[in-house]
Amino acid sequence: MIDPVHSPRSGWRGWVGRPLWLEARVPIERRRLRRSRLWHGHELPDGRGRPVLIIPGFMSGPQSAAPLAHVLNTSGWRAQIADIGRNAGPAYDSVDAAARNLRVLADETSRPVAVVGHSRGGQFGRVLAYRHPELVHRVVAVTSPLRTKYPPFFLVKVPAETLDRVWRAGVFGAVYPDREQAVDDDRYRRLSDQIDLVSIYSRTDGILDWRYAFDQQARMVEIDATHLGVMQSIAGVQAIAAELDRPIAVEPLRSTQLGQ
Repeated sequence: MIDPVHSPRSGWRGWVGRPLWLEARVPIERRRLRRSRLWHGHELPDGRGRPVLIIPGFMSGPQSAAPLAHVLNTSGWRAQIADIGRNAGPAYDSVDAAARNLRVLADETSRPVAVVGHSRGGQFGRVLAYRHPELVHRVVAVTSPLRTKYPPFFLVKVPAETLDRVWRAGVFGAVYPDREQAVDDDRYRRLSDQIDLVSIYSRTDGILDWRYAFDQQARMVEIDATHLGVMQSIAGVQAIAAELDRPIAVEPLRSTQLGQ
């Protein structure tokens, strides 16, 4: 059981009780990162070509993950942003696209991949690790709701559930509810003990109640950052890089594993 202190707010406080004004710090976070030494690959662990797949958050698109990818690549990592567009359609489409990126990245580097996912992307990172444990050694979920599909805050829940109804009506093409349900089920599966699950959260997150980021299997890391700008902030980038640099508990992939 998780400590009651970490129980998210419910009722009207969960619906409207987020300090949304704190998200006004996003431009400041972005500017400070670009002016820092981190932007030029300094003061971060050497990536040594280790592969990282970055999954953007709900409706964020690749531009939200581009600063993190830039810093990691400049520091010697092999970072790639998942080809999932704005991450706004059916979950199974995004998961399948990210899985293809995952396999290619693991194949090209002959190494297990670390998956960094922001918000909804963190949920998908967990799904990938559950479905492809031979390809993933670590999931870093960044301000991700690991305990629920849609947090109750109205700015998240209303558009998410609206888009959910839209795709189910066939607006995005063919509809596969069973595949969506499979993703929903896999969001909460227990991962292999060989996979390291990290949850980075912020009490000053203006959108996600930080308590939703708690997970019994995850190692919790607290930072001070916004929700929308966490992967563009000094605090977020430093925390992510530090977790990525932790020793891995699995051996490098063999070519025979990749073909399975």
